Amino acid sequence: MSNKEGSGGFRKRKHDNFPHNQRREGKDVNSSSPVMLAFKSFQQELDARHDKYERLVKLSRDITVESKRTIFLLHRITSAPDMEDILTESEIKLDGVRQKIFQVAQELSGEDMHQFHRAITTGLQEYVEAVSFQHFIKTRSLISMDEINKQLIFTTEDNGKENKTKFTGKILLTEALGIKADRSSI
Repeated sequence: MSNKEGSGGFRKRKHDNFPHNQRREGKDVNSSSPVMLAFKSFQQELDARHDKYERLVKLSRDITVESKRTIFLLHRITSAPDMEDILTESEIKLDGVRQKIFQVAQELSGEDMHQFHRAITTGLQEYVEAVSFQHFIKTRSLISMDEINKQLIFTTEDNGKENKTKFTGKILLTEALGIKADRSSI
């Protein structure tokens, strides 16, 4: 047996000197101290941010799934009479996806989008793919980002005033996909 292996037993650790079911002697933590109250508020803020991130991940997964289903539906086009029915059905599916994107826009309203970028990017990329494929089948041309952004302008009325959610869909798409845009038009 070499010196490195030792006697084969467990190493004794510093905390092994303390009795197992007893706390160390010392001051109890005052739960009403300013430091503890600050950490409580940090904990609540972090929990809220993590919950929001998880909601966004779930919405992004839903957007991804529905966009893929739309793409698979569009792949079924085989004849001209069949095409109109499938395009109508795909438009209905994409409207449902846009509603999910609207929910994402509402979640991100007033937030720094860059903190949640990874949660939503994949869903938005699949949406752009589905919209592009549908547009290509209809027109035999590529769709522009401006045309996609026009589909993502959401307005809600609050006592006659338009909510800022109107702009979030456009910002969401351009920033999530890493496209540089002139924000003055947004």
